[in-house]
This record gives sequence, structure tokens and C-alpha cells, in this order.
Amino acid sequence: MNIKVYYVSPKGCAEAIADAIAREVKCTKEALMPAYPPENVQMMFIGCEGSKADKVTMEFLNSLNTNRVRNAALYSCNAKRDNAAIEQMREVLTARGINVLKGSVAFPGKSLFGGKRPGAEDLENARNYAKECIEAILKK
Repeated sequence: MNIKVYYVSPKGCAEAIADAIAREVKCTKEALMPAYPPENVQMMFIGCEGSKADKVTMEFLNSLNTNRVRNAALYSCNAKRDNAAIEQMREVLTARGINVLKGSVAFPGKSLFGGKRPGAEDLENARNYAKECIEAILKK
């Protein structure tokens, strides 16, 4: 299966999650800048940081179509652990005809008080999320 893991991570949180996912699905992670547009990807994981999806992520998503990516799984990292960025990404991908898996995960961002995030439990949750997403695609 052709799988890609993309991320935008100015604070390092989304990259740490991307690394855990990439290790689980046995592929390399790629920062969106300077990522090349994918071709014939069966499963794409994509994540960003913040309460809103950033401009780079949104431009990348708007460049996709079903010839490039068939299925997507989304995650975000932000202090509120809300799904606003995920919903922005979902809306764009769905409008472009790309199947977005129902599950998505909002991981905690860096703590205001210097706590290490994402932590070991978050990384384990990311690996489990990746397994569940791959299983869902294989059942189709």
C-alpha cells in the first residue's frame, strides 16, 4: 500500500506524532515544505499544529485530487485539543472527493508551563490511530 505521512510542525508536536505514525506504518514522514505533490497514494496521514490549519497545509490540500490521494486520516496538535483544524482539513479534502476517515485525533500541543508534549501516551495513541486507519482501509 502506498502510504504518506505529512505534517507542518513549527513547535515540533505534529512532527513527533508524524514520526510515531510513520514508524507504525513503515514509511518516512515528510514536512509539507518542500514536499512534492503525491501521486497514487492510497492512504495519507496529515497533521498540523494550532487551533486552525495553517496556510501551507490548506494550499497543499487544495492541490490534491482523487488521482493523487484516495484516503486521508487527520490529526492536529493544539493546547485546547479541539478539532477546528481537523474540520477545516476535512472540509477541503471532502470537497475534492477524497475519502476522509471518520476517526481523527487532536493531540495536546506544547504545555504553557514547559511540560513535554506529546508524551509517551500520546505517541502510543498515535501508533494505535495509525493501525486503526490502515485496518479500516484494508477492510474496504
